[in-house]
Amino acid sequence: MTLKKRRAVALTKLSEMGERDIINSVIDKYLKEDYRNDCAAIPMGRDYILISSDIASYGTNIPPETPPELIGRFVSAINLSDIAAMSGHPVGMITSISCSPDTDDSFLDSVMSGIDRTLREYNSEILGGDTKEGHDFLVSGTILGRKEKSKTLFRKDMKKDQVLCITGKLGRPAAGSIFYYHGYMVTKGIEMLLGITPRINEALILQELGAKAMTDLSDGLFGSLYQIKQQTGFGARIVKNDIPVDPSVNKAREISGIDETDIAMNYGGDYELLFTIENSDYGDFKAAVESEKIPVSFIGELWTGENIIFDGTSWIPIKGKGYEHFRKIRV
Repeated sequence: MTLKKRRAVALTKLSEMGERDIINSVIDKYLKEDYRNDCAAIPMGRDYILISSDIASYGTNIPPETPPELIGRFVSAINLSDIAAMSGHPVGMITSISCSPDTDDSFLDSVMSGIDRTLREYNSEILGGDTKEGHDFLVSGTILGRKEKSKTLFRKDMKKDQVLCITGKLGRPAAGSIFYYHGYMVTKGIEMLLGITPRINEALILQELGAKAMTDLSDGLFGSLYQIKQQTGFGARIVKNDIPVDPSVNKAREISGIDETDIAMNYGGDYELLFTIENSDYGDFKAAVESEKIPVSFIGELWTGENIIFDGTSWIPIKGKGYEHFRKIRV
């Protein structure tokens, strides 16, 4: 076989793989340790230095009609959410931007204003970055945080028989995406899709109240459950009626014809927290979060089987794997 033919056999398009297969087969082999949590945790004395990064660009995360201030807020929020998922304290973010020479300076200033305002809401700041000429708009954030080692929460620490919990309601960003792509309340749809709130403050309280492990729902509930199963070996048994769904999901279902469960649990973009507590702590923990006025729902538990959901009649397998870049989704 010639070299040319050997290469043809070996090559696989990224669109045929999806984000998770790309990470598992291409990227993970270059990591010296298991960094498959929301942040890399670098030991530094009694603390971990938490580091994560995220990118947003036109045509992928950002509709072209998005106000620049909202772009900045979104980029900050998705990076801050990774710090929240480790129950960390954000320190600051390095921001790099690639844009066309025809971009107005006022647009760039508004993006940076959105980044700055959002970071400052969480006692954080812009630490520097880079600007490059490019063909289209792309903005990247690298977030830094810190947390005491003994209090840091990792996704990999989720265990059998722990209770699965989530903050907030699911499906609002997914519904916003459907609104936008179907031309229904476009401006509102963009705000729903990108106007997320990082759960920094809630995560700090939940950790102190007894949360044992945590991640954020950037790729949807089903996506996170799939990742947990792959990483820990434990599956989830969840109850559909115990999972709070945003009211906008019903309208999104009417517009798109997509099942409500798929919109709320398989599309992603929620950036709520998925975490576990010990079964024996359930009563005290429930009372404590109610006292703190944190909206928490108890949706199921981890076990040694596969991911399944009770639909009100029977337990059925969860086939969804959440949102994946490089794969097209139905809208």
